[in-house]
Amino acid sequence: MKPLKKSRLSQPSEFIKMMVISLVFVSVFLFSKKISQEQIVINLAVLLFLFFILQLVFVIMYKKGVKTWAFWLLILLGLIGVAGAIAIWYVLKYGLTLQN
Repeated sequence: MKPLKKSRLSQPSEFIKMMVISLVFVSVFLFSKKISQEQIVINLAVLLFLFFILQLVFVIMYKKGVKTWAFWLLILLGLIGVAGAIAIWYVLKYGLTLQN
């Protein structure tokens, strides 16, 4: 009986290469045309979200589950990022009223 071939993505280095390639393709797609400053911010948010999701998949697949420090550190950084994004949005939206 032939042994089963392992996927190349079972090696962490291959997954990292795939992650970098996908981020490059998405960034080229998002920034290839002339866009407004508001759309640039949205595109950067999409890239950061994609990067976070890919990092989460990497930690779960290669660090053997969710009971690791890497997983909880990534979740903590994600929550800090969301809190920072909400704070920036709030200041941009309601910052003018706070100046009066």
